[in-house]
Amino acid sequence: MSFREKSAWISFVLLLIMAGIWAWTVVQMANGELEPRRMLRIAHDVLLAFVVLQIVLHGVIFLQAPRDARTPKDERETLIELRATRIAFYVLIVGAFLSIWISHVPGIGDRGMGHGIISSVLLAWLVKLGGEIIYYRRGV
Repeated sequence: MSFREKSAWISFVLLLIMAGIWAWTVVQMANGELEPRRMLRIAHDVLLAFVVLQIVLHGVIFLQAPRDARTPKDERETLIELRATRIAFYVLIVGAFLSIWISHVPGIGDRGMGHGIISSVLLAWLVKLGGEIIYYRRGV
């Protein structure tokens, strides 16, 4: 497994965990079990942990194969990234438009649109990373 594939796996798993925690806090807040200030604190802590774990785990895989980590992207890796980004872009656009539409539903408002936009970004990022992993595995 190449450095970039390992990097995609690390980012995918950490982002999936972060998105799951975020979704749990949104549901808790919607049920009235969590106040917005507490949700903001949880989001801050999760984001900080995400950044620290990304740095540490990428440092570990860098130390395992420093030569592989330093090599520039070849045409195949660039193509993999471009194809995955193209798919993720469509997910992001559909999610953004759905979020705008949701904001017009009575009782949801701006907060629902904000959560929808964040959900769209997280989902698009997961699709991009998942696409990269699939393309690395399929040998594009």
